[in-house]
Amino acid sequence: MALRSARLETFQRSSGGRRGARTERAWRALARGGIPLVERLPGHPEERVLTLVWRDPPSGARPSIFASLGTIDPKDLSMRPLSRTGVWYQSFRVPVRSRISYGFSALPLPDLSSPAKAWTAYWRSIRSDPENAHHLDYPKDPDDPKGIPISQSIVELPGAPVQRWSRPARSPPYSEESSQLRSRFLPQKRRVWVCQPPGLDLRRARYNLLVVFDGDAYRSMIPTPRIVANLVDAGRIRPTVVVLVGNGPNAREAELGGNPRFVDFLARELWPWLRRRHGLSAPASRVVVAGSSLGGLTAAYAAHRYPQLFGNVLAQSGAFPYPCQDSRGRPTTIMELFAHAPKRSLRFYLDAGSLETVVVRGMPLSLLAGVRHLRDVLEAKGYPVVFSEFAGGHDYACWNGTLADGLLSLLGRRAKPALRRSPP
Repeated sequence: MALRSARLETFQRSSGGRRGARTERAWRALARGGIPLVERLPGHPEERVLTLVWRDPPSGARPSIFASLGTIDPKDLSMRPLSRTGVWYQSFRVPVRSRISYGFSALPLPDLSSPAKAWTAYWRSIRSDPENAHHLDYPKDPDDPKGIPISQSIVELPGAPVQRWSRPARSPPYSEESSQLRSRFLPQKRRVWVCQPPGLDLRRARYNLLVVFDGDAYRSMIPTPRIVANLVDAGRIRPTVVVLVGNGPNAREAELGGNPRFVDFLARELWPWLRRRHGLSAPASRVVVAGSSLGGLTAAYAAHRYPQLFGNVLAQSGAFPYPCQDSRGRPTTIMELFAHAPKRSLRFYLDAGSLETVVVRGMPLSLLAGVRHLRDVLEAKGYPVVFSEFAGGHDYACWNGTLADGLLSLLGRRAKPALRRSPP
C-alpha cells in the first residue's frame, strides 16, 4: 500500500507546484497544522503515516533522513522533491504510540560498507528540523577528541507514553563530583561522575546504587539524576546514588563490546574506589547496572561475571547479538554464557523497540530478536525477567522514558511519597 499524505497533496495543489507567493501561503497553512505531518492510515487505527518535510535544503543537496525507523537502506531514507516547490519529503508507516528522533542531512545516507570518513562527514551534516522546536541534542563528549555534536528533532505521535519522570525535579538537585580514573586494566583514563541526593547519610541510610555506562550521554540526552530524584521524591524508590561511567576516547566499541578487562575494571578498580573515595557500599540486591545498546550488553555481561556486586540488570535495547568473550577469551554470546552457567541471584529488566528489526552485517539477529532471545534464555533458567517492547527504534528519545520503567521494575517499592517541596 503506497503511503500518501493528504496534507502534502493539499499543499501541492495550493502552491501550484512551483515557487512563488502561492507557495508561501500554502506553506504557512501547512505549518499551522503542525510539522512533521502525522495522519491517519485508513483501516489501521494503531498506525499513522508520518511525513517528514524539509523546505529549501542547501543548493545541490541530495537530502536524506537520519532516524531509527526500521530501515537502514539509503533508498528508504532519501527524500523526494515535491514538484518545484523547494520542499523535499518522505513518508513512513509507524505505530501510533511511537516517539522518534530524526535529523536532516544535505548528503545521501552512506551504506554500512562506506568508509569512516564518509560517515564522519555525514554526522557533521545532520541538522534538526527548523519547523520543529522539540529537540534532542547530542553534545560533544568532552573526553572524545573526535566527538561530534548532533542536534535532532523529536516527533511524538498521539499515543506516545508520557515521560513524566524526566520533567524538572521539584526537589534540590543532586550533587555531582567528576573524577578521572586511571586503570591497570584499560589503556585510557575515563571520567566517572558520582551523583548523590542532598543530605543522604551513607552510614545510616538504606540506599540503592545505579551504575550506568555511556556516562556523558546519561547526563545530557537522558537526565538520569533528575529521573532518579523524581522517583525518590515520589516515594517510588529508595534514595539512590548514581554513578555514571564515561567512555575512553574512541574506545566505546572495544570496551563495551563484551570486554572482560572492562568489567574487571568495574569490579576490581571502580568498586574499591567508590568505597574508598565516597564511602559507597550496597548489597548486590540494591545495585543496578544499566546501559543502552552495547552498554546494555555490558550491563548483562558485568552481572554474569560479578553477580556478587551487580544484582540487577537494566538493559535498554541491548546489543545482545554482538559477540563477547567467555572466561578463556573465546568468542561467544551473552545468551550462551547465561544458558551454560549456573543460575545466579540476578534480576533483569530488558526492553527494545518495535522498529529495531534491522539485521546489520556481522550480527545474526536484529536487536529486537536478540533481546527476545536473551529473555527466553533467562526465563528458561528461572531468572526473574521483565521485558518491555516500546514503539520506537534505537533511540535516546525512547530510552529517556524507559529508564524510569526499568528502575521501577527493579527497585520500585510501595511507600508514602516524600513531602513535596515548593518550586523556587
